[in-house]
Amino acid sequence: MVSPIYDAIIVGAGPAGAAAAYWLGEAQQRVLVLEKRKLPRYKACGGGVPQAVFDRFPFDFSPVVERWVRRVRFRFRDGREVAASLPDFAVATVMRDRFDYHILQHAEAEVRDQSAVTGLQQQESGVTVTTATGDTYQACYLIGADGANSRVAHLAGLRRKERQGVALEVEVAVGDGLLDEFTETALFIFGTPQKGYLWIFPKADHLSVGIGAFREPVSTMRHVLHQEMAQLGIDIDGFRQRGHPLPVQRRRARPQRGRVLLVGDAAGLMDPLLGEGIRHAVDSGRLAAECVVRGDVRGYPRRVYRQIGRDLLWGRLWARLFYNYPWGSFELAVRNPLFVKEFLRLFAGDLSYRGMAARALPNVLLGLPRRLPITHGRATAAAQQIAR
Repeated sequence: MVSPIYDAIIVGAGPAGAAAAYWLGEAQQRVLVLEKRKLPRYKACGGGVPQAVFDRFPFDFSPVVERWVRRVRFRFRDGREVAASLPDFAVATVMRDRFDYHILQHAEAEVRDQSAVTGLQQQESGVTVTTATGDTYQACYLIGADGANSRVAHLAGLRRKERQGVALEVEVAVGDGLLDEFTETALFIFGTPQKGYLWIFPKADHLSVGIGAFREPVSTMRHVLHQEMAQLGIDIDGFRQRGHPLPVQRRRARPQRGRVLLVGDAAGLMDPLLGEGIRHAVDSGRLAAECVVRGDVRGYPRRVYRQIGRDLLWGRLWARLFYNYPWGSFELAVRNPLFVKEFLRLFAGDLSYRGMAARALPNVLLGLPRRLPITHGRATAAAQQIAR
């Protein structure tokens, strides 16, 4: 192998790949980013991003902020709702094409879009990557940031067969009344589907609505999404539904082999309760960059586990409790003001799952006598069907 041209090649220009490119560029590394689609590219995602993620970078994100979320509504399938307030400027919504590309534009890196990776070879001194266009590139290291169905993971022998969840998302134009209702409000619907939830996030001139589930077939999810949005007066007919896989991991997977490192969804670093991955994508991208700069890629799995993976194990415990016992979770947790306060800190990126677990029992016991008031709405379509 001839001397590598690049210090690192990054496959995928999402938040994980863009973050890795940014921090490698800051360290004066020679970086090539390969993206299979034309940039900027749309990504199906609710687009909720904690301010804590913005704070990880030394540049301004205000150009890509759509809305700031100041209120969260939690709705159960029987129509009961509770609401709670977020601190100002704790969580924003973004469109992923603009958000991801915003990070990438700040990176000192060479970028080639419409360059799908088709081949990978590892040698003792580096890696060789081949693309669908027939081009070949060489680098000391390769970072796979190409999502839950990572081609890099497959080519590097790091992909194990794991079941995947699915998220469906629709960008919906609505009337002024609904847009005003959700201007600063996010809504989560629990109890349907089983092992999942629905969401509504406000954007500048429309709503992002969607459904995420870890075991439901896509056909069932489409039906549930249509019914539940109709119950709220949101007609999604005529709007394109987009889907993407959710990397559900039941076992600890190794995110590195030789000179190849996996980040973000490619490494399975997804929040097991909310299905969110932007925060972990950004953090793993920076960890991978730091390990490449230090020449310590073998230490990457250990660092990822300590800083991200260990807390995701706690998250899996929370997810099992919440999705296996939805009614009890709503009564004991969602209606509990102390518990909701901690959950909103988690949602805003200010608290870990492990930290929430340490406060769980005291919060449940102390918060029960002052449960949040219920707002009664129409039961969800799934609940009405059960009642019949």
